[in-house]
Amino acid sequence: MKRILRKIALSATVLGAAAMMNACGSDWLELSDPNSLSPTNFPKKIEHVDLLVNSVYGAQHHWCFLGNYWAGYVMYCLDHTIDMLWHEDPAWIDICAGEVKAGNNKVTDPWTALSLGIYYANTALEEIASYRTTAPETETEALNNYEGECLFFRAYYWWHMLSLYGEPDAEGVGIPIVRTVPRTLEEMYIGREKTGACYQAIIEDLDRAVDLLTQTDPHRVTVWAAKAFRAKACFFAGQRDLARTYLEDCIANSGKTLETFDRYRMMFNGYDAYEYNSESFYEMGNRADPTSGSAYGSPNTGSTLSLYYPPFCIAPDGTRTAMSYGNQYMHDRNLGRFGYTDPAPQSAAVMKTRQGADGQTEYYLDEAYLALQQKHRDELGREADGPDPRLYVCALQPFVDEVQMTIDGVNATRKVAQVDFGKWWEDTSASTGNDPETFYGWPVRKYNFLEGHLLDATRNVAGYNIYFLRLPEIYLMYALLLRDEDPSTALEYVNKVHRRAYNYPVDAPSEVDYRSLSDRTRTVDATDHLANDPLLYELWAEIFGEMRWWEYVRLLDLGEKEKDYYKTISGPGSSKTNIVWKETNYAMPIPTSEFENNPNPAMVQTPGY
Repeated sequence: MKRILRKIALSATVLGAAAMMNACGSDWLELSDPNSLSPTNFPKKIEHVDLLVNSVYGAQHHWCFLGNYWAGYVMYCLDHTIDMLWHEDPAWIDICAGEVKAGNNKVTDPWTALSLGIYYANTALEEIASYRTTAPETETEALNNYEGECLFFRAYYWWHMLSLYGEPDAEGVGIPIVRTVPRTLEEMYIGREKTGACYQAIIEDLDRAVDLLTQTDPHRVTVWAAKAFRAKACFFAGQRDLARTYLEDCIANSGKTLETFDRYRMMFNGYDAYEYNSESFYEMGNRADPTSGSAYGSPNTGSTLSLYYPPFCIAPDGTRTAMSYGNQYMHDRNLGRFGYTDPAPQSAAVMKTRQGADGQTEYYLDEAYLALQQKHRDELGREADGPDPRLYVCALQPFVDEVQMTIDGVNATRKVAQVDFGKWWEDTSASTGNDPETFYGWPVRKYNFLEGHLLDATRNVAGYNIYFLRLPEIYLMYALLLRDEDPSTALEYVNKVHRRAYNYPVDAPSEVDYRSLSDRTRTVDATDHLANDPLLYELWAEIFGEMRWWEYVRLLDLGEKEKDYYKTISGPGSSKTNIVWKETNYAMPIPTSEFENNPNPAMVQTPGY
C-alpha cells in the first residue's frame, strides 16, 4: 500500500493525460519525443498500467470524498454521529436538521469527487483492454487483477454515490451508470437510472471482479473484498437467496475472524499494528505525511476526515484546546444510547469549588464521580449497569481519557476536554446554548488523530485507515436475513458481535448474551426504537462513526424513528433546532449543473429539491 500511496499524485496526472488521449484522438499530440505521453507509447508496459490503477485507488482520497467531506460534512450530520459547536453556518446546520436545500455544496460536491473516481476506473479499464492486445502472456494474471480492482472500484464509487443521492426504493431515481469514457459531447448526456438498475450494475461489476481477482495482498483489493461487497450489494438489492449464499461463503471460507476487544479498540486511529487486520475485508489505506503533506484539495496519501471533529484537551492553564478546527462533538444523545447515565461533568453534582492557598477559587471534579468513571473502565463489559464498552471505542471521555499534544513547545500527555472553548470550568451557555447541567460534549474517537494537533503533527494528512467492510457487519447482515425464518441462528450471530464487544470468547455462550431478538438493549431511553431490537442496536453500536449507519437508515426506513430519538441539533447561535423528517431526506440533491447542461430527460434533480 505504501507503494500505491507514493504514486497517487503522479498517477492521477498520468491517468488524466491517458483519458484525454482517448477522448480527443491523436491529432492533438503529434510528438516524436519518446519521453512524452502519446497514444502510441502509453501504456506500453505493465508499470504504466500500475500507474493507472493507482489513480483509481487515489480517488478515494479526494477532498470531497474520504479525504475530507464524507464524515464531518455528510454522513456524521445525516446519521447524527455529531452535534455542532460551530453555529454560524446555516447550510451545515441544515444537513443535521433535515432541512437540506438544493445548492448546498457540502452535500453536492461529493457527486463530483465520486464521478471522478468512476471516470478514472473507466479510463483504466479501457487502457487495460488496449494494453492486453500486445501484452505478453506472463502478464495475464497481473492484468486480470488490475481489471478486477478497477471493476471493484467502479462499483465502490457507484455505491457511495447511490447511498447519498439515490432514492432507496428500487423504482426510485438512482444515479447515472457510466461504463465508458465519453468521446463526444453527446455521449456525456447520460441520465439517472432507477435505483434497482444501479444495484444490478454494481453486482455485475463485482461478479466480474470475483472471477478476475487472485491476489492476496491485504493492502489491495482481494477476491474476498469483492465477494463481501457483492454479498452486501445483493442484500441491499433485495436479492435474498444470492445474499444468503454469498454471506455464508464469506463467513465460512474467507478466513476472517473477529479481533479481540483490545485490538478492536485500537483499529481506528492510525496505529499500523492494528490495521489490515483479521476482520477487515477492505479498508482505504492512509499514510500520514508530516513532511510534505498538503490538504485542502491537493492529492495526498492520507485523509483530513477529522478536521472538523478533533479531540479537545486541557492545557496547563485550564484552557480547552482544540487539536484542529473544533466544529463538532459526538451528539449527546449517543451517550444514552450506549447506556451511559452519569451526570454531566460541569453539573452541580460533579464540578466542585474550593478556596486555594492563594485565595483564588479552584475547580475540581467530585472524587466519587471520578471513581465511578474508573470503575466503568476497570469492570468494562462486566458491570451490570455499566455502559456498552464500545462507547470508549467510539468516543473520548473528558477528564478521563488522554491524548498527546504539544502546547507552548511542550509535548505531553493531556486530559481530554469537553468540546468547547474557554477554561474547562467556564459556563458558555450564553453563546453555545449548552446547559452545563446536561451538556457532555465528548469528542469522537473513531477516525481521529490522537497524537497531536492535526496541522502541526501531520500537515492535515492523517494516517488512520478507513474501513469499508468488516466481519461484524457481515454477521449482522446475515442475522437480518435470517431473523424471521431462523431466529435462533440470527440471534447467535448477533451475540457473536455482542460477546466480542464485552470481551468474551466469540463462539461460546456468555452471561451477557441476548436471550431473544426482542431483548432489552443498553440504550437508556425505553422509547428508543433500538430499545428492544438487539440486532439493530448491535449494528448501530458496532459501525457507529464509520459512516455506514446511514445506509441502513435508508434501507430499513428508520429516518422518522431516528429523528424522534435525536430530537434537536445545536444552532444557529445559542438556539436549538428541532430535527425534522421528510421522506425526501433519504436522497440528497445533486449539482444543478448536471441537469441544466444535460438535455437527457432522465438527468433530473433528486425529487424533493
